[in-house]
Amino acid sequence: MSSKVSFFSAFFGVCSGVAVFERLRGQSWGRTIIHVILLGVLCTLCITSGELRREKPRIRASAAAFSAVFGDRVLNAPEGLVPAKEPARTRSIVLPGKGLLCYFPAGKATLLPKNVEDHSFFIFWAPRGFATVVPGDPGTWIANIVTPGKNKVEFSGNRVVSSAGLARLPLASPWNWELPGRESFTVSELAAAFTGVLRIGLAFHNLLLTVLLPFIYTAVFVGVFRLTASSRRPRRLTYAEFWKIGLYAGFPALAVASVFPALDLPLFSFGTVYMAGLVIYWLYVSSRLERELAEQLPQEAGHE
Repeated sequence: MSSKVSFFSAFFGVCSGVAVFERLRGQSWGRTIIHVILLGVLCTLCITSGELRREKPRIRASAAAFSAVFGDRVLNAPEGLVPAKEPARTRSIVLPGKGLLCYFPAGKATLLPKNVEDHSFFIFWAPRGFATVVPGDPGTWIANIVTPGKNKVEFSGNRVVSSAGLARLPLASPWNWELPGRESFTVSELAAAFTGVLRIGLAFHNLLLTVLLPFIYTAVFVGVFRLTASSRRPRRLTYAEFWKIGLYAGFPALAVASVFPALDLPLFSFGTVYMAGLVIYWLYVSSRLERELAEQLPQEAGHE
């Protein structure tokens, strides 16, 4: 049995009742997967928009703090990328999320705070090198270093260092950044670039969350159900139909769960809300279909 139900018919149908599931169980796998991806994209837009709305004031505050400490622009000078204000002085500013931006004009990570573990991340800035540093295993940090090379930009990849090793990160290069036609970058341009990178990063993370999670959760549930619930297994639904029903039964839960990170609601996480809504609705729908199919069999036998 094969049927075709459009995305919006499927979404509004599963949110308003169970009648549409009779057709959805015969939906092709290709169409089902496309529908899950489409809903994931819509939920990603919702979550990412809410997260960016909360982050933009913090970005503006950080840009204002940067301008106050380093000046209103970054210069592309012969010695590298340096602040317009006092380019030879080492200093730092606090970033949102317990981060720290440190500027080292000599290319050596000096003047680090005594308790580096009190910070969630670091950004090291030298005229000819940058590094991002995030916590790793206890007592270690994961550093990624970017420096100019000969006709290319060199990336170090993940480097695991100790707290003491942070001061020895190589942030200097014999080469300079190749930025033809750009003598400087304004703080507003840098803030816009950072916002764009953040938007892409959040969207990618949220897309993985809203698309992969339904497949992983439902696959695990079908597998466990098949192995441990032999007395209650679907008798008239195939496991493929049971899985498709589960994916569609998760649509309302996925939409509601997306509101929690979008609005930064307390108490429950995205995964908790999705799992609870999925399991309750899925079991109800599958039981309802099993009962309806069982009632249809005597009627079909009587017609014969």
